[in-house]
Amino acid sequence: MRSETRKAWGLAFRALLTGLFLAYALSRVDLHRVAESVSASNWWGPGAAALLMVVNLGLQVARWHMVARAGGLRLSVAKSARMVAAGFPLGLLTPGRMGELGRGVAVEGRHDALSVAGLTALERGFGMLGGLGLAAVAMVLSGYGTPWKWALIGLLYIGAAALALSPAHLTRLLGVLARRVPGRAGAWVQEMGGRLVAGWRMAGRRAALQVLAISVVQVAVVIAQLTLCYLAAGSPAPLLKIVGAWAVVLGAKYLLPVTVGDLGVREGLAVAVFTDRVMDPAPALLAALTIYVLNVLIPSAAGAVVLARRRPPS
Repeated sequence: MRSETRKAWGLAFRALLTGLFLAYALSRVDLHRVAESVSASNWWGPGAAALLMVVNLGLQVARWHMVARAGGLRLSVAKSARMVAAGFPLGLLTPGRMGELGRGVAVEGRHDALSVAGLTALERGFGMLGGLGLAAVAMVLSGYGTPWKWALIGLLYIGAAALALSPAHLTRLLGVLARRVPGRAGAWVQEMGGRLVAGWRMAGRRAALQVLAISVVQVAVVIAQLTLCYLAAGSPAPLLKIVGAWAVVLGAKYLLPVTVGDLGVREGLAVAVFTDRVMDPAPALLAALTIYVLNVLIPSAAGAVVLARRRPPS
């Protein structure tokens, strides 16, 4: 009962944060301007974003299939695709989409749950590292921030990448953090860190670097989707400035995995960053919501069908 109460309070807290992010976005945007953006938006923007959704999902399947094979799981491409699809609705229920760690058990009970969770943690961890790296580069190229900020972010990123590519150092750091962070948070750090390191050791350095490379391409595809939707709403601005803003939004979103249903952070950050960069936030909010439907809700619906049709473990 105590565990269920904690889960209920955690869900309520995430729901509150989701509401706050959305309320912030709506308070900073003229809803009449958003409606105008909808009516003025050209079909080619969402249409091209929908085509890129297929590319985005294909890259995620390729990334998971490569990691799973490197870790010793003998999966067909079709089975890897079903696992990725199943992870979407599971991820909607948890902060940071960590429910995806159970993707293998949800589809095929014959797989070792710990191995699947470890490899999924590796995929997600290095996926985050790739996204943050691309965001940092885009910040510099688009002139977002100051040289001091760029230097600090660069040093922090190099340190994080060095730790991520050394499981021994990563294990020691996570152990120190787990001892210093009190209560359930420390246990969570230890558990998630243990899964990441276990996946790293199963798959190896080469697979980790491949995940990093594919993740950079996948995040670039999402940035292209967002940029196309923004431009389709007829909001003139320098292309590099728009791309840099979306990269910053996605990079910051990786650091704030706290909402329900993966909703709120992306939208609130889009409004904040585009307002800060003196660009129209109304089409930015519209673009963020469009990509949420394409990249999260539609794959989650497909994943729910996969979960509903799964065979019980024999």
